[in-house]
Amino acid sequence: MICNNRIRKTRLILALLASLLVVSCSSAPKRPPEVFANRNAAIAQMELAHKAVMKHEPDVARQFLAEAWRLAVSTDDAETRARVLLATGNAWYSEGSVDHAAQMWEQAKSEAAAADLVTMVAAANVYIARGNLAEGHYQKDMEESERKRRAEESRSTVLTAQNALKDNPLYTAFAWRVLALAEKELGNTEAAIAAIDESIDIHGSGQYLEDAAYDWYIKASILSKAEQYPAAVDALNQALGYDRRAENSAGIGRDWMAIGAVREKSGDADGARAARTRARDIFRAAFLAVQALEAETLLTR
Repeated sequence: MICNNRIRKTRLILALLASLLVVSCSSAPKRPPEVFANRNAAIAQMELAHKAVMKHEPDVARQFLAEAWRLAVSTDDAETRARVLLATGNAWYSEGSVDHAAQMWEQAKSEAAAADLVTMVAAANVYIARGNLAEGHYQKDMEESERKRRAEESRSTVLTAQNALKDNPLYTAFAWRVLALAEKELGNTEAAIAAIDESIDIHGSGQYLEDAAYDWYIKASILSKAEQYPAAVDALNQALGYDRRAENSAGIGRDWMAIGAVREKSGDADGARAARTRARDIFRAAFLAVQALEAETLLTR
């Protein structure tokens, strides 16, 4: 009888140990502490929108941004909402709607500030600084003193924001780009080149082809303003390389237009005409009618 009791107890202990082993070794997946599906989808839509903006496809960009905003609203996530608002403002800015862009950027800043998102507030400030610069306002008659004042204000804003952006490479690169534009406006060629080179390094190493191309385009504009024409053409050839890799027809045509402008400034009329003819043909092939007309106008003036 005693022996039977011991056997039953032993079997019970073994059964308990076996059940514990099964539970501890179970292959059932653990539940994630947080789900990011919709937020990641919103970010993907923003990236597609950015590519569309760089390729001068505003209607396509707006469709992606509308979906990104829908996803951001559905998650009620302040950071995603702020990021979409910044991207939407950038799209409007690229179309020349500076006031509309500024509204988006201010809204992004408000949302980020309400949620104590230090990085996003800093990023919004950099975008606002970009919109503050004179070049985006297309006012050729703006007083030089006002242009300088805006550039100094934007430079100060970016320098203040940079430390908060250090953990986000893309916002860091954008800050360097805006700083370069501000320094260019102020006539500080070396500082402008140093800043845009920082942006080039980030975008180039990360294979952000369209952005790297645009950085080189900005570098060319800095060099051209300083009357360093051969170096400016070299920079534009770098831009062409990136835009070709991205099959960015709008960027390729833009680069050739800039080569034409630099060649004209250096006294090479034939070279300028050849570059603009190539740009026009590229724009026509890509169904970019507005840009093609601009090139044709320069060729027939």
